[in-house]
Amino acid sequence: MSSVNVEDVLDVIAKANLVKDVSKLEADKALLEQGIDSLDFSGVLFNMEEAFDIEIPDEDIDQLKTLEDIVKYVNERK
Repeated sequence: MSSVNVEDVLDVIAKANLVKDVSKLEADKALLEQGIDSLDFSGVLFNMEEAFDIEIPDEDIDQLKTLEDIVKYVNERK
């Protein structure tokens, strides 16, 4: 599979209906600072695991703050 980009991550978030308007999300800003609460953030990570067939261990969650972080993380594990 080709590498994942920010648009791919936004598509997963949009399909999961976790954010009203994904186009307003900034790739380099922490998701928790953009109106995504911790419960929705857990949903984002769960959907990333499903969509990209990866496992995100609890100890790695702290390094996944921004969309860019998620893209880098997913690409490193594919």
